[in-house]
Amino acid sequence: MDANAQQPKTDLFHLSEIGQVGNDIYQVRFEWPRGRPVPFSAGQYLAIHLPGRDPSWFSIASAPGAEQLTLHIQAPPEWASAHEVMEYLRHEGCARISMPYGEACLSEPPGAPLLLVVAGTGFAQAKSIVDYLRFSRMEQPVTLYWGARDAGDMYLRGTAERWEEAWPDFHFRPVVCEADAASDCHHERLAEAILADGHDLGQVKVIASGSPAMVYSVLDGLTPAGFDPARFHSDVLQYAPRD
Repeated sequence: MDANAQQPKTDLFHLSEIGQVGNDIYQVRFEWPRGRPVPFSAGQYLAIHLPGRDPSWFSIASAPGAEQLTLHIQAPPEWASAHEVMEYLRHEGCARISMPYGEACLSEPPGAPLLLVVAGTGFAQAKSIVDYLRFSRMEQPVTLYWGARDAGDMYLRGTAERWEEAWPDFHFRPVVCEADAASDCHHERLAEAILADGHDLGQVKVIASGSPAMVYSVLDGLTPAGFDPARFHSDVLQYAPRD
């Protein structure tokens, strides 16, 4: 969308703190190398490199220029690679990180209403974008749709609610499945919630962050209603394109 011109570079980042913010979800903060923030655009992502392992990819949760680099890492027992990352960080206290990557990002405020559509730790990308826009003279409304199987999965819901209280042009729409519904029903309900809000689909821009199934479900739900797919932005479109 507005990809930063910076080419990815690799450096050693020292761990600042790890805090648990939800079920198997951790907020991980790093000090910037040599005390200088690495340039990136709001909404980009990075790679953590462990010795002898493929890179592990995570959205950046902090805004450009923040005092520390922040990630949200989900590490349930069945996700071996995420567990390896967390154990390595706890043991070593540092890691080699490459950044920035990604095209579904903002280097300046958009000139159109913005819809941020996320599921799970896709909220990290939205947090980077919202924290950037709150202090960037954004003149258009921003609406965050956060889908979850259960309300408890919205691990920083209070943060989104505080944004809504403090910023008149920001709106938060939690989208939660019923207890007995299919496990991924929130994917379809995200598109339903957007359509129910009556946005001008010819004007809005959408940035979506989540699994490929979620991202394509939202796109497929909006397109028949007249939404132009060219206004839909997600890194999924690059790393998991459909045939």
